[in-house]
Amino acid sequence: MSVWFIVAQVIGVIVIVFEFASYQIKDKRKYLLVNGIGSAIWALMFLALALHSSFDTILSLILVAAYSSIRALVFWWIFAKDSPKRRMYGRIFLVVMLLIALGAAIYVIGTQLPTRETQIIQSVTLVFALGFVAGQYMPGRHPVRITVFLYAIMLFIMQTPLMILESEGAGAVGRWNIMGMLIEVSKMISVIIFYALIIQRNIYKKKLAKIKAAVNCELSKINSDSDISILADTGLMSLNKLELLVAKMVRLELATIDRSEITNTTTAEQQTFAILDDLNTVHDVKIILERVIKLKMQRLDDKSLPHRTRIQPDIKEAMLPKSKSDATTTNASTPV
Repeated sequence: MSVWFIVAQVIGVIVIVFEFASYQIKDKRKYLLVNGIGSAIWALMFLALALHSSFDTILSLILVAAYSSIRALVFWWIFAKDSPKRRMYGRIFLVVMLLIALGAAIYVIGTQLPTRETQIIQSVTLVFALGFVAGQYMPGRHPVRITVFLYAIMLFIMQTPLMILESEGAGAVGRWNIMGMLIEVSKMISVIIFYALIIQRNIYKKKLAKIKAAVNCELSKINSDSDISILADTGLMSLNKLELLVAKMVRLELATIDRSEITNTTTAEQQTFAILDDLNTVHDVKIILERVIKLKMQRLDDKSLPHRTRIQPDIKEAMLPKSKSDATTTNASTPV
């Protein structure tokens, strides 16, 4: 194991970090920038592998990684400004990149692959690769993730002994490219996590809508009763439940906020109004609870306790003499 092989593995770990992070980014330009940098580091990994072994089998992988980096960074520049010229440049660049990839792939599949099985796998990979190139240019965040997931599956297969042969002929020995497989697995896991978070946020939004409907219904019932004593007698348990619902409503509101969607003053204002509306609801429930608690405390103070009405007058009567003669007798009998 040479130093260059160890360097290639270290660089591969860095590539995994960039690949995983890029597919968690929803903004198209930021994704292209991170993906382009990751592809450039990917090319360095293959360069280290070539220095470890030879450029004969690794050169094509270096070119593929460099091609991916240039493509992503050019798209990053094109999407910086929405103008007719840039859209035209983007289409021209996309067509040129597709033609280059198609021509190179057809040449390799038709002349360089040793078996029919590898030719079939490479052909399917070519279709997914072209779809991924188009997906990077298409608007929205879903095309690029769907196409890269399918493309990563085929690239994962290409890192196995099914495709990597040490020598040509019937006696060829296959080997595993573990780091290459981990890179493709990181892409697939990143896409799965991306959609899992979206599904979780949608579930939270549905729960939030139900809780808001329940809270509004309860508040409307409370507001219809102008007499706070009715709430104090019959609505305390429902008010406690309402307090818990409001707290859960605020938690879900914060959980459903997608910070990547706050891109301008309009979206920021929408999120702010949603939170302020929840805080106003919290304030209304707090005021109702304070009124009910205040009324109950007032009732407790107004209610006379039995021992105060029965015992205190007896004590006063015992301390005061009933007549002057009793007072004289008492004083006379008292020793000096």
